[in-house]
Amino acid sequence: MFHFYRIIFSVFLAISSLTNSYAKGPSPYLSLSNEPLIELELQRLATVAKLPVLTKPYHAATINHYLDKIVDNYPVLHQRISSYLKRYKKDAGVTHASINLNYSSDKNIALPNQRGQMIDNSYQLAFSGFWQVNQYLIINGGGQYFSGGDYIKTNSFASFGWDVLQLDVGYREHWISPFQESAVLLSTQAPPPFSLTVSNSKLLTNWHFKYEMSVSFLEEQEGIRFDKTQPAASGEPALLSMHFSIQPYAWWTIGLNRTMMFSGGEKDVSLGDIWQAIIDPVNSDNCGGAGTELQNCSEEFGNQQASITNKFDLHWYDTDFSIYHEFAGEDTNDYKNYLLGNKAHSLGLFIPYLTEKSSLNIEHTLFEDAWYVHHIYGEGYSNAGIKMGHWWGSMKDPKDGGEGNATSIRLNWQTNDSGQVNILYRTASFDDSAYATYQQAHEIEIKYNHVIGRAFAGIGIYVGRNAYGENFFRTNISYTW
Repeated sequence: MFHFYRIIFSVFLAISSLTNSYAKGPSPYLSLSNEPLIELELQRLATVAKLPVLTKPYHAATINHYLDKIVDNYPVLHQRISSYLKRYKKDAGVTHASINLNYSSDKNIALPNQRGQMIDNSYQLAFSGFWQVNQYLIINGGGQYFSGGDYIKTNSFASFGWDVLQLDVGYREHWISPFQESAVLLSTQAPPPFSLTVSNSKLLTNWHFKYEMSVSFLEEQEGIRFDKTQPAASGEPALLSMHFSIQPYAWWTIGLNRTMMFSGGEKDVSLGDIWQAIIDPVNSDNCGGAGTELQNCSEEFGNQQASITNKFDLHWYDTDFSIYHEFAGEDTNDYKNYLLGNKAHSLGLFIPYLTEKSSLNIEHTLFEDAWYVHHIYGEGYSNAGIKMGHWWGSMKDPKDGGEGNATSIRLNWQTNDSGQVNILYRTASFDDSAYATYQQAHEIEIKYNHVIGRAFAGIGIYVGRNAYGENFFRTNISYTW
């Protein structure tokens, strides 16, 4: 583990030596997968202001900068986000607090994008806040408590550095995708691991260059086997993630992404091994074939994934909309480092103002085989027993690497000045395999939120049929500040 800390701190020190002494300090992050009303407004801003950011959570400073671009054309949206940002423009304060009371008919379903929370949790308490110690240091505290005594250490981390180089140490979340309801590589589906992250809140150059790199330390897993001649072992794998994006045109932002799960068990990894896996995945992870130099399968580095993401922010007939696209691969293809294999194709459409008071979001992903499972890691691409990435991965048998697809459709409708209805439909399919005979999964969430001052109260119902043909339902009431 010491080696991984040294990587991040070496990068931090090297870049810091080049930064301007007048650079601003780090920025706090806005809430992620906690406050649906404000997150909808942020997605609207991302489209109408052509925000060149393809990852979340958003830096508050970045949102504040792009907010000025919409003050004339979208005054209501500007006022709502400006009011929300006031809680971050202090030396210290609570930025989120909520309580949820639930009742469910089932217990073996992981809720989509809820950090491993299961459907049968009868209550949830969540909070987050920060203390700006000085210009260059922010202490963030937060977490989520569930029935049964479960605690998720989310949003508990320290941030220090500058706006061009911010280092976060702790339980900081990562969502690597412009999509709103799903992320193929990394999302809030599983609990956030302890991580070290470097990123920039100030976008660089005229092409608005954005970077984010992190090393995370996952929970202990069983069934890790690098050498098939040896018994499986338990261990704590590491996860390296990398994201780089630019905005070559005002309407187009493109990003490159990598995740690399490695180490754990008896496997020792050097800095040279990590670098070699980055530049030459074929000869690091593809063993035994005629197209690779790696013939000893016990020397494989780990489990790598990569993707190319695009966001197109367009305007047609007085309507703003965004089209999202992601082309991902779980492996290389034909032993070539530049070709992605075991692919996943994602396409999304977001219309922030379908009418003056409604919005529409549609997302679809088609998965080829081998996603979220791996021959080295018995628990696959997961943390704390929950698959990382797309919620589709948690709906099938955890050892099943079969193909399938997933679709979500979300309609938001503001009923009046203080009420909003959110209707979200998801469906997923899976190829039958030796692990299970699946059915088409269907589920729908209907929520009504009513604004009360700077907070809102909500009531909702979540019903559906899972991939095994079992019906379920869940009711919910909540209060969020």
